[in-house]
Amino acid sequence: MWLEIISSLFGGGLTGLLGSVISNIFNYKSKKLDAEMQVQKYAQDILLKKADAEIMAQEWAARTKMAETEAKGREAEADAKAFEASFGQEPSRYSEDVKPTSAQGWLLILMDMFRAIVRPGLTVYLCVLTTMLYLDAHKLLKQTDFPQQDATALVTRIIGMILYLTTTCVLWWFGTRQKADAPK
Repeated sequence: MWLEIISSLFGGGLTGLLGSVISNIFNYKSKKLDAEMQVQKYAQDILLKKADAEIMAQEWAARTKMAETEAKGREAEADAKAFEASFGQEPSRYSEDVKPTSAQGWLLILMDMFRAIVRPGLTVYLCVLTTMLYLDAHKLLKQTDFPQQDATALVTRIIGMILYLTTTCVLWWFGTRQKADAPK
């Protein structure tokens, strides 16, 4: 009987101790799994935050590009308005309402005439000069006493300058005429 009592005490103690150890092991494993789940959750949260940050960066880049495009559009519009306003800055004729009897009146009339022929005259002059230069360039390139490389470089430079001036003059002339004649 004493043996039964002692074995019951030790058996119950051992069973309780064993149950406690097993319970603690399961608690430890459960907490470890919870910790791993928290780490995974935080890693997922970090990935979501990074994805959000990338989306925001792309959105801001798009907004910035749109703002730049709008600014360029407004700038182009302001340039066009300034260009249009420049037509009204200078009078179409200086001699309006001037009596041609005075010397100053005749001077204003001559100035109007000069202004009227400058652009078309310059345009025609540069077009003729460009044609003449083109024809002379072929002659210069065919000469044997002039170094071919130097002739080509010289002709190329001169042609480039004259073509630049000619196209600028012609485009300005026709661009201005077109804008001036447009109804308001």
